[in-house]
Amino acid sequence: MQTDKRIIKTRTSIKNAFMELTQTLDIGRISVSELAAKALVNRSTFYLHYTDVQSVAADIENELSERIATYIDNFAISDIYSSTYTLFKKLTNRLDENEALKKYIIYSTNSNYVISKIKEIFSEKTRQSILETFKNVSEKDIKYPIVFAAAGVIDCYVKWVREDNNSKPLEDLISEVGKITERIITNITQG
Repeated sequence: MQTDKRIIKTRTSIKNAFMELTQTLDIGRISVSELAAKALVNRSTFYLHYTDVQSVAADIENELSERIATYIDNFAISDIYSSTYTLFKKLTNRLDENEALKKYIIYSTNSNYVISKIKEIFSEKTRQSILETFKNVSEKDIKYPIVFAAAGVIDCYVKWVREDNNSKPLEDLISEVGKITERIITNITQG
């Protein structure tokens, strides 16, 4: 069943207003009244769509987690460069399409939490890929190296988005990150 376009428009307006407010306010300081006013809806309309401010944050995070999980689904340990390039390119395109989302992920007061969730997803997908590809590797042997590698990859990307994307090509970043990640993967899979 398809969602009514008015519902999509209202929810999008509320989510964009929320993401904009988190540029300057902690989530705990955003009131429903303030959020509804920023979204140009009344409080009763807000409550038709969300129960509170936290439910807006949860909706954004769930949507983002699902999208990122699909980006990472095709991550192939056997081809780290292409897999990382595809992941970063899709993330970059998505962030470039939605400035409010980009600012929310990279600059908001909630960005550390969102980035942490992205790292968890990336770490889990990488772990699954390694265990499926390398049958001789045990989960306990890869637990910490994968967390380390996933955090490093995502932190490098975030730093690039925040500081270097106008001066350093994405391909250069991926090449650097891919080489390091490949060494980590080789080390843990060949013991």
